[in-house]
Amino acid sequence: MPSTAKTKTLYYFRAIRNKQAFDIQKFMSMARSKKATCAESEVDLGSGDIVRIQRYDDSKGMIKIHLTRYIPGVLAATLQPKVLAAEDDETAHAPPSGREFKDGDCFLLLKDHHVIFCADRIGHRKAKHYLELLFKEADLYEQTYGFDLAPASNLDTVKLIHEHGVKAIDLKVSAYALSLPQGEHKRWPIRLFGGLLNEINALAAKDQVAVEQKALEDLMVGVKISLNGNSRSDEKSQHFIESMAKTFLDDDDPDDFSLSIVTQKNEKITADKIRLHTRVNLQTKQDNTVSHKNAWDVMEHYFDEIRNAGLLEQ
Repeated sequence: MPSTAKTKTLYYFRAIRNKQAFDIQKFMSMARSKKATCAESEVDLGSGDIVRIQRYDDSKGMIKIHLTRYIPGVLAATLQPKVLAAEDDETAHAPPSGREFKDGDCFLLLKDHHVIFCADRIGHRKAKHYLELLFKEADLYEQTYGFDLAPASNLDTVKLIHEHGVKAIDLKVSAYALSLPQGEHKRWPIRLFGGLLNEINALAAKDQVAVEQKALEDLMVGVKISLNGNSRSDEKSQHFIESMAKTFLDDDDPDDFSLSIVTQKNEKITADKIRLHTRVNLQTKQDNTVSHKNAWDVMEHYFDEIRNAGLLEQ
């Protein structure tokens, strides 16, 4: 019997464009008026997968969205339970006629430029890319081009970094992210890897089959940036590495790279302590996917908590 709950992370983001608050709720409402059905909201992301709005709610002064993904033509592997043999041959089966297997979900709550996000196999980068393409197809490109979802930092953690100083930064980057064309490395933490780009690109020089791409995604390349000496190191060096650490906090994307920061007092701060987020238990349905109603209710509650704590505009 499948589990009746999943532990998930809710993240708080702020939608921004040209360094200003971006009213993503308004533009989502405009896009929905033009893309009102599941079929109209389907977008091919260009990697074989199609994302669409599965469910949509515009009430209580906010918008709640359930995005889902499918890959046309994909088969599902099956096995025979309790087979009386040393091994069992898996067999692949197609979905019923006219149907496709679901390959992931995510949930968003939009209020002005505030966003609460919950992933269930669709990360926030892919969700943002979907929204970009949806806005474009809804003739909203000019007003929405270049918007981003900026994670909000936990001010207590930022204060700790400032008070105790930074001793080292450990950065691990997905080899697949490094293998992308150089023009796509817009975030400077990835560009820090410099010469490694050429070596990684050599691995990806030929057309990648799925297995090769997966191998690159699983391979993490690491670098450590640290001060020579102790807390009395040159003040300029300390200021530089602290500034670098804070820049990483603003730029961290768990889909591409992960980081940990070590303070002068040897306190290790990982990404999950940096981002403003919460862990929750969400109800699941018989197919072991998250209940959108429960997800939306819990996300509403978390938004109210953040608002009541005065953290929306910190």
